[in-house]
Amino acid sequence: MKLTQVACAAALGLTLVACGNLSKVSSEGTAELDDLVWPKIDRAGFNHSGTQEGSWPNWDNVRLIERGMNKDQLYNLIGRPHFAEGLYGVREWDYVFHYRENGEHKVCQYKILFDKNYDAQSFFWYPNGCNGNAHYTLSGDTLFDFDKDQLTAEGKDIVARVAGELKQANPKQVRVTGFTDRLGSVEYNLDLSQRRANTVRALLQAHGVTAPIEAIGRGKEQQVKACSNEKGQALRDCLKPNRRVEIKADGFTPTSSSEAGPNGPSALYDKSYPPAPQYQY
Repeated sequence: MKLTQVACAAALGLTLVACGNLSKVSSEGTAELDDLVWPKIDRAGFNHSGTQEGSWPNWDNVRLIERGMNKDQLYNLIGRPHFAEGLYGVREWDYVFHYRENGEHKVCQYKILFDKNYDAQSFFWYPNGCNGNAHYTLSGDTLFDFDKDQLTAEGKDIVARVAGELKQANPKQVRVTGFTDRLGSVEYNLDLSQRRANTVRALLQAHGVTAPIEAIGRGKEQQVKACSNEKGQALRDCLKPNRRVEIKADGFTPTSSSEAGPNGPSALYDKSYPPAPQYQY
């Protein structure tokens, strides 16, 4: 028997799969959902205390992960894999990640698949979306002209982009909430915020979001910026963050019987549109 075969046989009792990978991974670093194998969380070897396996990751680091990264780069971002997938030719890393959502402790698994050159190519979550929520904050000044309820051209593009992400995530329900600044009467702002929420809901539906969508206008409730010393146009500019539309998607549903998919937990999906400017040096 060859030495590598001996090593594999000896290690089988100690690891989930001693040589190779858990899942059926192609040389390009891809796999079908039904070919993915998810190890049991209680078999994780990372931070095992008998009550909690896995890690609480830095989600800013998780957001940096992209195709083409090698194992050293991934190790620096999120640490070593949490399971003993194998000894030789390992092209699959598995993790258990913890996070809190609205005070609730949640756990999901994360899988990275590597190609034959050991560069990361595919990323999966179990369960898809981690049964969590997504939250988008859209600038009202970008979506609408001042005091209007019809979307601008840029606003239509932004809502279409969000619709595409929601369709991929396949949530159980969606809530669209409109907010205004504190200028003007309570009644007028409630009406304006409701009309804007209705407009965004209609466009999400037009772009194929099939989950039930509730549209709510909150008017000048929940101000996020006070602005006490400004006047005139300076005050209107200062109050801009309050003029917004928030979209919350609850309870992502699995995309296949394997309950795995490309969507991670809410910690990855809290987004603001338009995004912050990117500077080139």
